[in-house]
Amino acid sequence: MTTDRTVTPDATASVLIIDDHQVFAELLGEVLGSRGLEVVGIYGTLADGMAAVADRAPDLVTLDHRLPGGTGAGSVKALKRISPSTRVLMLTAADERSVLLEAMNAGCDGFVTKRQDIGEVLAAVAAVLRGDTPISPDMVGALFTGRPSPLGTDLTPRGSDVLQLIGAGHSNQQIASALGISVNTVRNHVQHILAKLGAHSQLQAVAIASHLGLLRSGRGDVAPPM
Repeated sequence: MTTDRTVTPDATASVLIIDDHQVFAELLGEVLGSRGLEVVGIYGTLADGMAAVADRAPDLVTLDHRLPGGTGAGSVKALKRISPSTRVLMLTAADERSVLLEAMNAGCDGFVTKRQDIGEVLAAVAAVLRGDTPISPDMVGALFTGRPSPLGTDLTPRGSDVLQLIGAGHSNQQIASALGISVNTVRNHVQHILAKLGAHSQLQAVAIASHLGLLRSGRGDVAPPM
């Protein structure tokens, strides 16, 4: 890994690494530590890593996919149940579209392949800690396989408002309150957004919308209730 690009994530954050490639994991831990993050543990098996998450509730977990005892993508939901406040960045050599979609649908907060240099990895760590949903450039195309283009250009104005608020991290209840509509109406808008973007989850919809430039810079600003 090269270190030509410097990114300094939130220095107060704690990070736990689950990866069975010991040399890679230790190097990653050293780099994250040198950027001011608190690396609270490096674990080579899924069972040990999950137990440590339950004990330490770190701010962020970097999670490999192929692990002794299971897969990273298959464990994201369980990890989130154990520690709901922990954000998960999948950092893996697995570059199959099915792995990306499984991870995203399970609630993974970001996805980066090990083909990226350390600068890209650090940028992804910083993005996840900010609440963004980064996907490494080499995997973005997998989101659009078999889908017509352009996507999202036929969203209604209210659908676009809902999308902006989803992108800003608001819950359905918060969106309903902001727009002066019912939660059920929000759910209907969300389903239409997923269908129009060809997405399987809100996380995937945000990633696609961000890549397509559909999210405004002030994503919390929406039209007032009608």
